[in-house]
Amino acid sequence: MQLQNDRLSIEEVGKLLKEANHTLEDAKKAGECFSEKAERTLAKALQKLDVTTLFGEQRLKKKTEVGKQRLQSKTKLGEHRLERKTTCGEQRLESKTKYGEQCLENKAFFGKQRLQRKTQLGEERIESKTQYGEQRIETRINKAVQCLDSNVNDGTQRIKLSVQHGIDRMQQKAKKTAQANYERDIAGS
Repeated sequence: MQLQNDRLSIEEVGKLLKEANHTLEDAKKAGECFSEKAERTLAKALQKLDVTTLFGEQRLKKKTEVGKQRLQSKTKLGEHRLERKTTCGEQRLESKTKYGEQCLENKAFFGKQRLQRKTQLGEERIESKTQYGEQRIETRINKAVQCLDSNVNDGTQRIKLSVQHGIDRMQQKAKKTAQANYERDIAGS
């Protein structure tokens, strides 16, 4: 009788299975949320890169236009002086452009690495939560199976005892009937 009190009901098994399913759904939602954040972060980084590149191109065009106007308005002496300054300016501009490009490449590279690390960490967290959820589900299923096996074993034992009890009663009744018939036959002879 004590074993019967330790068993889980079908409703409790159902509740355990529902909890396991809910745990898996939470893990799935967490993974989806992380993926969306990573996509937004990457989109922002790409947008900043586009804006910076556009700004660099506009600045370069503007400086070139100013240089052309100056060259046209100066005399030959001024042209020579302007050529020197233009050459110097071009070198500085080239140097700054290369530096800017290098900075952009570095930012893109480090941003990409950072995004990869965050993505990997997110994947690892999702995998960990998924494994934990699967283990919880498996544990709960095993408990439910054990409970069902226990119920089946208890039911089988009760049926065996009932059948044996019925057989014993039928044999006793058959013996009594045979005894009564024997006594009647003896009395009738």
